[in-house]
Amino acid sequence: MDRLLQDLRYAFRGLNRSKGFTAVAIATLALGIGVNSSIFSLVNAVLLRPLPVEAPEELVNIYGRTATSSSHDSNSYPNYEDYREQTENLSGVMGYTNFFANLSVDGSSELVIGELVTEDYFGVLGVQPAAGRAFVPEEFEAPGTSPVAVLSHAFWQGRFGGEPDILGRTFRLNGLVYTVVGVAPQRFTGMFPAVAAQMWIPTSMVDEVDPFGNQRGGGTGADTRLVERGRHWLWLKGRMRPGVEVQQVRAELEGIASRLSSQYPETNELERVAVLASSDVAVNPDFDRTLAPAGMVLMGAVGLVLLVACANLANMMLARSSTRRKELAVRLALGANRGRLIRQMLTESFLLSLAGGAIAFLVAGWLSSIIAGLQPPLPIDLGLNISPDWRVLAFTLVAASVTGAVFGLVPALRASRPDLVPALKDGGDRDTGKGQRGGLRDLLVGVQGAVSLVLLVSGALLVRSLGEANRTDVGYDVDRVAYLGLAMEMNGYDGAASAVFYESGRLRLRELPQVEAVGLASRIPLSLNNNGFGVFIDGHQSSGSDEPYRVDGAQIDEGYFQALDLRLVSGRGVEPADREGGARVAVVTETMAQRYWPDREAVGQSFRTSWGGTPYQIIGVVEDYKVDTPGELPKPYIHIPLPRQSVFANFLVRTATPAPELVALLERELRTLDPELVFLETGSMRALADVRLFPIRAGAWLIGAFGALALVLAAVGLYGVIGYSVNRRVRE
Repeated sequence: MDRLLQDLRYAFRGLNRSKGFTAVAIATLALGIGVNSSIFSLVNAVLLRPLPVEAPEELVNIYGRTATSSSHDSNSYPNYEDYREQTENLSGVMGYTNFFANLSVDGSSELVIGELVTEDYFGVLGVQPAAGRAFVPEEFEAPGTSPVAVLSHAFWQGRFGGEPDILGRTFRLNGLVYTVVGVAPQRFTGMFPAVAAQMWIPTSMVDEVDPFGNQRGGGTGADTRLVERGRHWLWLKGRMRPGVEVQQVRAELEGIASRLSSQYPETNELERVAVLASSDVAVNPDFDRTLAPAGMVLMGAVGLVLLVACANLANMMLARSSTRRKELAVRLALGANRGRLIRQMLTESFLLSLAGGAIAFLVAGWLSSIIAGLQPPLPIDLGLNISPDWRVLAFTLVAASVTGAVFGLVPALRASRPDLVPALKDGGDRDTGKGQRGGLRDLLVGVQGAVSLVLLVSGALLVRSLGEANRTDVGYDVDRVAYLGLAMEMNGYDGAASAVFYESGRLRLRELPQVEAVGLASRIPLSLNNNGFGVFIDGHQSSGSDEPYRVDGAQIDEGYFQALDLRLVSGRGVEPADREGGARVAVVTETMAQRYWPDREAVGQSFRTSWGGTPYQIIGVVEDYKVDTPGELPKPYIHIPLPRQSVFANFLVRTATPAPELVALLERELRTLDPELVFLETGSMRALADVRLFPIRAGAWLIGAFGALALVLAAVGLYGVIGYSVNRRVRE
């Protein structure tokens, strides 16, 4: 211990005598380690950080799946009830799904996001409300009779100003009055890490809230979701009893699923279950396969920045040790132990790295706030919390320690073996930069330049890819098409009232001189949501196959193709009469026609769907266009008539002037029909393309920034080495 304290004092004195060297070394390490820690904060928030709940290691995720698919899907409400009632290895099972809704408070309306949850939600998670109470069993007994809500802490503070008497406060959600019964703790924001829930509503109110998405197959309408096994919309978690392992839960639930398959063959014959420890899942196992490699790529990129910083440190330590050759030679000649000299120099290196690590943790917090601001242009703010926590602190300390050990060891070993006779001569402490030390320092400088160049070239290639994607012909003019997303049921409309509104809105928008065409569709091209159709095509499915092809598609009206300025290759488009009686007709893209009917005319052919009924007859073929991403290859796509009384449709408006300039005008025109109208989202197709290209844009920005930082670090390190060496040779 005495020797350690002596080494620390010696290192402090030595570094204090070389303030310039010390400052440059610490700043270099702070930037290198800080960038790594900030990206690790992002990876930690998405992939590693557990839910802020009681004993998260005891939670398991319960997924629905089919015998012919390996995907991890949601579950039906009846299946959830059976799992909850029949399991013995789980102390509780809860379900949840997200929703968007129209909130009206004090005369103003806005779009909010929340979660529909089962009665055991807060109990299974072990989350106690910060104020008020959680839901009680009585609020789940009769559908549609318990309009109550638990607010998130942030929503209570932001939207309601932190009112102390919030309990009992009322607001309107989709036109229905809800009463606040509780406020969640500040640290808890729901089950989806990237999207913070603003409120929680009982699943007994599912018909009134009507969540979008997370549904698979078999349903005949939203009003059957609580009783129909074919409707998959609920994500499940369970809490294991003490001493129970995940394998036991998996075996038990597989047995229950097997019994349900025999008991309800119409809906559950192909149903299976998958059970995973919640700690092994970040978002969804299927999505995690994409997230994890992306995280590794980012960590690899910032690892190169740290490599440059470490090479800087090693180079500067080599320069410093070469100027101390005479001092070290004298100490060795007087009998000093070589191991002691190495330990003293390593102590200096550790002090530098730990000081750099301490500042790096502060840098990581600052950079994390910048990264958090890099959000795609979405109608809601992402609630991902990437602020540093103890894992980031531990990562920073480990990175600093490894940096000090690995890149301080080589200079220490070299410096502790000087050639005594030349070193003891007058001027023996001069740094000539020749020999092995000079060669190693040249190598380190070369490594820094090469790594910086790799990062800069990678960033440039991503920028080039982004430019090519922006120039890609998507089939329509993204700068001349605006969209206005609506869910009329969310605005309190039924089917008949929705039909009147959509028709009146179309006429009103079409009268504007800046508007050339107006159409309606259930899905907006390039939007993040998609609608998959299960189709059976004669001659393509294997004999007796029960598994349909999945083909994306949308419900459209007669103005859709005109709004996007798409050309019909053959046949005709959807006509008003097709929308009246649920006509089973469809328009397909050229790629679909060529793939499934390559040697004959597609018009007049038919296909069946997984929801049964009369086959759909193809009445037209439209040119290919991009529906998911700007850079995708042409794909099969199906268009079927949008029912006249649909409560969910989006306006697509082709404009004569740039669409972004007209979005506000279009909103105002529709609000003349309903002043309290709330949109799901509005914007131009250019904005949707930007959302789709956001990963490339963010990647180009980050990789380019890392490359620039690496180049700056290399330049600073080189300047520091040269400056230090010149300063030590002033006498010469």
